[in-house]
Amino acid sequence: MSLSKMKLVNIIGNLTDVDDVVSALGATGVFQPDEAAEFFSDSESLIPLIASNDFSPIMDTLSDIIKRSGLKPKILSTEKYDNADVETVRDLVDKIESELGAKLNRKDEIESRITADREIIEKTRHFVGLGIDIDKIHQCEYIVTRFGRLTNESYKKLSAYSDNPYVEFFPCTHDGRYYWGVYAAPLEEAPKIDRIFSRLYFEKVDITGMKGTPKEYITELESEIIKLKQEEKDIDSSVSEYVKEHELHMLELFTSLCKHQAYLSIKNHACKYHNSFVLIGWIPANQEGTVLKALDNIDSVEITFTKASEERKHSPPVKLKNIFFFKPFEYYTEMYGMPGYSEIDPSWFIALTYTLLFGIMFADVGQGILLLLAAIFMYKKRKMPIGALLIPCSICSTIFGFIFGSVFGFEDLLDPVYRDVFHMDGKPFDVLEGQTTMMLIYSAVGIGIALLIIAMMLNVISCFKRKDIGGALFGVNGLAGLTFYSSLLAGLVVPILTGVQIMNTLYVLLLIVLPLVLIFLREPLTRLIEGERPIIEGSIGSFITDNIFEMFEVALSYVTNTMSFLRVGAFILVHAGMMKVVFVLAEMFSPVGYVITVIVGNIIVMALEALLVGIQVLRLEYYEMFSRFYIGDGRKYEPVTVENKIKS
Repeated sequence: MSLSKMKLVNIIGNLTDVDDVVSALGATGVFQPDEAAEFFSDSESLIPLIASNDFSPIMDTLSDIIKRSGLKPKILSTEKYDNADVETVRDLVDKIESELGAKLNRKDEIESRITADREIIEKTRHFVGLGIDIDKIHQCEYIVTRFGRLTNESYKKLSAYSDNPYVEFFPCTHDGRYYWGVYAAPLEEAPKIDRIFSRLYFEKVDITGMKGTPKEYITELESEIIKLKQEEKDIDSSVSEYVKEHELHMLELFTSLCKHQAYLSIKNHACKYHNSFVLIGWIPANQEGTVLKALDNIDSVEITFTKASEERKHSPPVKLKNIFFFKPFEYYTEMYGMPGYSEIDPSWFIALTYTLLFGIMFADVGQGILLLLAAIFMYKKRKMPIGALLIPCSICSTIFGFIFGSVFGFEDLLDPVYRDVFHMDGKPFDVLEGQTTMMLIYSAVGIGIALLIIAMMLNVISCFKRKDIGGALFGVNGLAGLTFYSSLLAGLVVPILTGVQIMNTLYVLLLIVLPLVLIFLREPLTRLIEGERPIIEGSIGSFITDNIFEMFEVALSYVTNTMSFLRVGAFILVHAGMMKVVFVLAEMFSPVGYVITVIVGNIIVMALEALLVGIQVLRLEYYEMFSRFYIGDGRKYEPVTVENKIKS
């Protein structure tokens, strides 16, 4: 439910030891380098230490071979080739390429040839009805032939040219839309005939290379494909044997090259200062001992650690730290934007509110259980991050489905449980009753009000953490906005619920008017507190005009944000309504048709509602709540690790 504490690492040492330092840091897997020059006011004497990557083309070659051979790339615990020079590694990879790469290249050639042959066969099939040797047609000196197709409409229009003896189309096959065939014309008449067929939208087909009759040519190509497939099968067997025999060797080389790539990415962030180097980066605070231990054997190195809280101007990277229930919802947090180092991590907030709102809006016992099974499959089998967060959502949906008494849309199925187990007259809430419907709508708005107030409270805390005193005190979502919003709602709702009128002149002046005045004057008040001058930038008239329009926008946002939560109650009614339509349709069929309609209807409703509810709840999170307290302009903590080079 918080951000991991980070530390800035400042490393200075002899230039001759820089490779040993970056290798040691890369091996820890906890170091995220930063641009060293940005941390010094006098950066002119610092020269970027840009190193050429001679291993990069070798890495590309080996990675391509591994991918094409079907071998799964992975990092091994080995140091076999860590100290090998470029030439040695290149020779080893070249040997693999000559032995294995040649087989893979031949396989690619075969696949391309098979694809080309199949395309030719598909094209040639349209002319099977033509029992003429194509070679002889090509040898004609005074006759031009064109192979291709005409649409049904164009073929019918040929009758308009019946007076021209040279406009003759010989159809071979017909596939329902096109007539495939050939037309011929004397050499001197060819341009004229070509123009006529062009106006009929004749589409030419290239038959270059066709030999014998079309049927004979297809037979020849099919025979060739059989031979090519057998050769491809032999190559696959040979590749599998080679990979099985040399897998360890290939992965050892791959591991070494990944290390070179990773370590070079650290080295390229360093700067040279005379005969020394400077390297700066970030680590989790609890990994300080790991870094010290890794660099302990390098005598020339001096290391200093600084708390990230003292280096906020350099935007420390952020590492989210949440318990198992909140962790899946980091996916939505990162999608919106990582929190700044001084911000609140909203993952816990979105976990609780998203689960609650999703459960209310997708309330059905049967569909909730099916969604749970689908979520488990998505997470466990497909490794989809959204599957993990749908697990608690589907459980919550099942719980609220039990409260609303809906099982696959059957609204009375759980009535015996309520009577026999809980000794109730029926289910707690019948969503289709008029009185319950209004209660659901009011409850949805009430939930929205509560969540918006919590969001504004979080904004006050976040502003104080960021040292934004003006935003915390006078902002639209600060104490002034919170006081105005909650006081206005309390003044309107309390008399309705209790009959006690709490609004009076003093209440209105202190809790409604004064907060609005503070919001109106937030910019000059903030500049006054922070000691900035002038207090008002620009003319007073411009300031008043701009803020009048902004205050109107503020008031409108309070109303629209609150009303947006009506969709929470609306989706409960939508579910009941859609399932009612399904049952109305089902009753129009026989018993078998009834069952099929209910099953198909449930599948459609479940898929549609899961998608819509997921999107709508996320919209409420991002636009109605996140916008009030969360900035999300931080950067993710991404340490350099050898494993990450597999993904890059």
